[in-house]
Formats: sequence, C-alpha cells, structure tokens
Amino acid sequence: MSRRLARVRPKPPVAVFAANSTATSLYVHVPFCVVKCGYCDFTSYVVEDTSVHDMFLRALDAELSSTTLPESPTTIFIGGGTPSHLAPHRLEELLKILGRHVDVSGCVEVSMEANPESIDEEKAAIAMRYGVSRFSMGVQSFDPSRLHFLDRAHTGQRAREAFLELRRAGAANASIDLIFGLPGQTVAQWEGDLEIALEMQPDHLSCYSLTYEPGTRLHRDLRLGRVVPVEEEADRAMFLRTRELLAGAGYHAYEISNFAGRGGPCRHNDHYWLQGDYVGVGPGASGHRNGVRHTNLKPIDAWGRAALDGLPPVATAETLTPKQRVGEALWLGIRRRDGVDVAAIERRVGCPVESLLGKVFAAHVANGWIERDGTWLRLTSAGLLVADVVGSDYLLPADIAS
Repeated sequence: MSRRLARVRPKPPVAVFAANSTATSLYVHVPFCVVKCGYCDFTSYVVEDTSVHDMFLRALDAELSSTTLPESPTTIFIGGGTPSHLAPHRLEELLKILGRHVDVSGCVEVSMEANPESIDEEKAAIAMRYGVSRFSMGVQSFDPSRLHFLDRAHTGQRAREAFLELRRAGAANASIDLIFGLPGQTVAQWEGDLEIALEMQPDHLSCYSLTYEPGTRLHRDLRLGRVVPVEEEADRAMFLRTRELLAGAGYHAYEISNFAGRGGPCRHNDHYWLQGDYVGVGPGASGHRNGVRHTNLKPIDAWGRAALDGLPPVATAETLTPKQRVGEALWLGIRRRDGVDVAAIERRVGCPVESLLGKVFAAHVANGWIERDGTWLRLTSAGLLVADVVGSDYLLPADIAS
C-alpha cells in the first residue's frame, strides 16, 4: 500500500478560488512551542525569552494593518506552533489584535489549536470571550512510550484533564488529533488510543498516519536507520480500523483523515479542500488569492523586522497557471468524501480538464480507484488506500502545466 495523503496537521494547501463565492478565510500562525516535536516540519520555535512573544504580537498587528483583509473572513484558524503556549495576557492581546482588524463575530467558525500541556480553563475562557468557537487539541496518543517517541510534552492523563477543562470552560466544539502508524505499533494499540478518545466524546477527530517529513529529526533518523517504519500492511489495517470504529461511533469521514461528530466538519480546512481563497499572516504562513500564492518569511526576526517596517514579510510569491490550478484543485478535492466536480473546475479556471487529464481519469477508473458520477470524481474504497498516488497523478508535470 502506498502512503496516503495524510499529514500531522494539514498545512494550508494552494487553494483555488471557489465557484460563485467571494468567501475568504484567515489563517494566523503562532510559531511558539514548548518543545520541537521530531515529526513536525511546521514553522515553530522553542524560545526561552518571552519578550519574543511580545515582539511577535506587535509585528502581527503591523502585518494585519498592511494586509488587504476581508472585513469578515468566512473562517479564522489560529494555528502553529501552539497558540495556547502564550501566557493568558498575551493570548488575550492576540485575540484583541484580531478583533481590531476583522469582524470576528461574522465568522462561521473561529478555530484555535491547543496542546494539553498549555491549555487550561482560564485560557479557554479567554479564547471564547473573544470569539473562538472551536478548539483543536493535539493529543496524538495516550500511551507514554508513543508520546515519548513523538516528543510530546504531555501525558495521557494530562490530555484527559485538559479536555475536561475545555468542557468546564464551556467549549461546545472540541476536536482531538491523533497519530497512528508509529514504528512497532499494533492495531490493538491503536484501537486503545481510539477507544480512550471516544470515551472523551470529542466533537471531531483527526487521525493521521505518521509521515517522515524532510528536514525533521524523524526523517534524519529514518535515513540513518535509527527508526524502522511500521509495516505497510499494519498501517493499512490501522487506517481501515479507524474508519470502522469511528463510523460505528457516529463520526462521518468527510475527508481522508478527518471525522465529523456533532461539531460537524472543520469549516476552515474544508474551505481549503473546496479551493477557497485565504489570507495567511505570521511567520511562515501561506496564503492564496485569485491565483496568486505567497509564503511568509519563516525566521521570527526577519519576519518581524519586515512587518514592523511596514514591508510585506513575504519570502516567495507565485502566479499559478490555469493548468496548475486545475491539477491542484483535483489534488485537493479528491480528498473529500463527496469528491470533486470536474465541470465546475473547468468553468472556474477556463481550462479543458478532460483533454488534459481524461486518460488519467480513465486509468484510475480502470484500476478501481475512482468512480465517476456525471462530472464528479470520487475515491472508491480501494482508492482511499492509494489516495496519495491518485492525487499526485493530477499534479501536471512542469512542461505540461506551463
């Protein structure tokens, strides 16, 4: 089995403007963590001097002031890093800054990431007071040995306590992130993590297969032979068992690795997969609007100096060709359980999708990986197991995409 399209936390992908919609989301990147986890390739830093947190807040305010923002984003996602790592007064200042620049009350969803070692009832109450309506807590596992392997700073017991504190603060929509497919992990061990999570009754679950991202400690250890990946058959069995257990508990698999309970889908991430525009602010944040994508400077000092000087803190920018937009729209959309509408992409981008990729679609149908329903493409049960292959086949080679 080939690895699936699954990341520890979905990075903002390159989005394509949604049909018949001017909705734009906002992503705010808070780059601080208590520890740098060995699997994580997101922009995050461990800093002892908390005055850097204050500089970050000033620079964020400056970047928001100089950025063209929607008056009321359709969704806001405060990610990281670990936003809950900020001290209570700094978290409150962050949310006040946001409120000065956009109408938070008009958002259909405002999410904030949190980790068990740093979220508590006080911080949760502050967040909700300023409009946060959804929490996403990075638990990853409840087992001490697996938490140690992943460099997590909390215990399984603390994860349970933190989730209860969210509830006591009044959080009505709280999600839990988990990771499976660790070296040596068995299906029974993974079931144990899932069962504990289900006992906590989260409103949403994200369950990702461990990936070894270039530039991370785990990737280096893999190359040096210090870790041996889990067997693909075991990984496949854990993936399938996840879907079976969560479906039986009433969770809807609306995307390859994401399961909606009573809290519904993560509207912000679904906005990405539905090719909506978004603005990204903060170190290393990405954004896309009207076919142009950019990524901010990653170093805090360089990003902060540029923002405070009134300059765009952008590291890279690119205008996508129509063919690139087609490929990435399909790559994103095929992740969703509902699939992707080829005709809608053609209308939106003005590019002949069938003439570009019709042979690829036919091959995927013949392989039993996708099914066609009129102009819609959807992954089959077999296709779910090779979703990374299917999706990457839609990303056109540079000589064709130009």
